[in-house]
Amino acid sequence: MRKFILPVMALALVAGCKGKAPEAVASDAVDTATTASAAEMPALPADPKGTVTVAGSYASNGAVLVLGADDSATMTDAAGKVTKGKWAWYSDGKRILLTADKSVWAVADGALYKLASKDAPLTGLTADQIWAKAK
Repeated sequence: MRKFILPVMALALVAGCKGKAPEAVASDAVDTATTASAAEMPALPADPKGTVTVAGSYASNGAVLVLGADDSATMTDAAGKVTKGKWAWYSDGKRILLTADKSVWAVADGALYKLASKDAPLTGLTADQIWAKAK
């Protein structure tokens, strides 16, 4: 039943965005992020900093994260609250930090994984951590 409800909710959210500002439409990736299965989860590359373009829009469960090429970061939660800050690579080149809320993210090609802390392992990532990149 959950597999049916989430896509319907995502479609309703996207349909409600028609005619709104471009940043509101970035939630198009919501249905991808909320229905990701283990088989669809992008693997973490050996050298994300050298191979992955991080800038772009990512979405999960109605929230949208926009990372700019200028290291800017804007998070809009499901309730519409906007938080702005910067993002930066960790020295390992596999994780980034959002300065506004000190959240840590593992970088994959086409997705980010929200980690519990900077010391969280990069293995055993789950679908509930994934934020899919808008296409």
